Amino acid sequence: MSFDWRSLSPQDLEAQFNPRMAVPDFQQHFDAYVERSAAARAAIGGDYDLRYGAGPLQTYDLHKPKTPQPGAPLVVLIHGGYWRGLDKNTMTFAIPPYTERGAVVVNLNYDLCPQVSLDAIVREMQEALVHVAGKAAAWGADPARIHVIGHSAGAHLAAMMVAAPWPADLGPQPMVASLGLISGVYSLEPVLHISVNESIRLDGAMAARNSVTNFPPRMKGPVLVSCGDAEPDAWQAQSVEFHQACRNAGTHTDFIRMAGGNHFTIKFAAADPTHPLGGALLRQCGLR
Repeated sequence: MSFDWRSLSPQDLEAQFNPRMAVPDFQQHFDAYVERSAAARAAIGGDYDLRYGAGPLQTYDLHKPKTPQPGAPLVVLIHGGYWRGLDKNTMTFAIPPYTERGAVVVNLNYDLCPQVSLDAIVREMQEALVHVAGKAAAWGADPARIHVIGHSAGAHLAAMMVAAPWPADLGPQPMVASLGLISGVYSLEPVLHISVNESIRLDGAMAARNSVTNFPPRMKGPVLVSCGDAEPDAWQAQSVEFHQACRNAGTHTDFIRMAGGNHFTIKFAAADPTHPLGGALLRQCGLR
C-alpha cells in the first residue's frame, strides 16, 4: 500500500497526517486515557517520576509485578502526542496486563517540542535505553529481555531507539529484544507541510535524518507494526511501508491492521489482553 501524498491539497494533507483532524472527537479518548490511567495507578502502585536524564521531562514511572520472578522481561512504554504533547500518564492504563504476568514496566516521559528539537528527543530515548538496561538487574529484570512499545510518535521513537545512529559517548548500545509499534509515523517529510510543524519545527534535513523508514531497525528480535483500518489511507501507508522496509532489511516483522480502529481507539486494543493486538504484544514479550 503506497500513497502519493505530494498530490494532496493542504486541507487534505492535514486530514491525512493530523490525527486530531481525522478523529474530531479525539478529546474524549484523551479523557478516557487519563481516567483509566488514574485507576490503574491506584491499583498497581509504582515508583513515580524517577530520572533518567537532566532534561525537565526526562522522567519515568517504574512498575514491578506483585510476585517478582528473577529474569523478568522489561517492558518500556513510550507515549505519543506528535512529539509535542501528552505525557506518560496517558499510557499507564496499558501497564496492568504486563505486571500481572510478571513483567517489570518502565513508562517513559521525554521533553517536548518546541522546547527541544526532535533530534534532542531521540537522544533522550537513547539515554533512557542505557539507563533502563543498567538498572534492569536491580529491578529483577533481564537486560537481554527489553521490549519497547510505543504509540504514534512513541512508535517512531521506539524504532529510532534501535535504528538511529548510536552516540559514541553513551557506550555500547543495549540490545532491544522486540519492538511493538502502534499507529506510528515513520517518514517525516509530510509533517513539514501540516500545522503541527509550527510546534515541532522540523526542517528538511531534520525530517530526513529522523525518517526511520529509510534506515529501519536491523535486529534479531521481532517487530510488530500495527495500525487501524479506520485511519486515513496515508497514515496507514506509513505503517505498511515501514513494515516492508523492516522486512527488506532482514528484520522479522509482523503486521496487524485493527478492524474498525482509529488512531486513538487502537491504543485501547493494544492494552486489552483479550484483543488480537493486545495478545500479540504480550506474546512478543514472552508473556503468553
